[in-house]
Amino acid sequence: MTLLESLMIRWATPEDVTLLTDLSHMTVLEKYPDIIGADKVESYVASGAVRKYYTERNEFCRVAELDGEAVGVSATKHNTIDLMMVTLARHRSGIGSALLADAEALLFTDNEKLQLDSFRDNAQANTFYAKHGWNLDHYFDDADFGIPMVRI
Repeated sequence: MTLLESLMIRWATPEDVTLLTDLSHMTVLEKYPDIIGADKVESYVASGAVRKYYTERNEFCRVAELDGEAVGVSATKHNTIDLMMVTLARHRSGIGSALLADAEALLFTDNEKLQLDSFRDNAQANTFYAKHGWNLDHYFDDADFGIPMVRI
């Protein structure tokens, strides 16, 4: 059985909040200081916003699991892919592609056009989305943190 044949994508439960918060903290603390700046990362993590997000948006989150271990998460909101994250050890394994396809399939049942936002300086993510047919729509700054973003 291949890695992707072992992958299960399921709806998150309230019991996943701590697990998803920890997954996000590890990924954000390691990956994002070079993208949005260490000060913004530290402030964001310390604010409790990650736990709050998963608590408030839990019913819209999907968890990617391999052998019972959470290796990624996605969240949708209206016609938007609101969050996509894969543990760094599993980048470029196909999990992100599987999560993206899952989110698109869910959203296209009720929407003709989808959108997602990404950090402008996250070249790896933006290349990933372009590879999957997503095109740059426009640039903007995040209203809460002033981080340069792209809508695709």
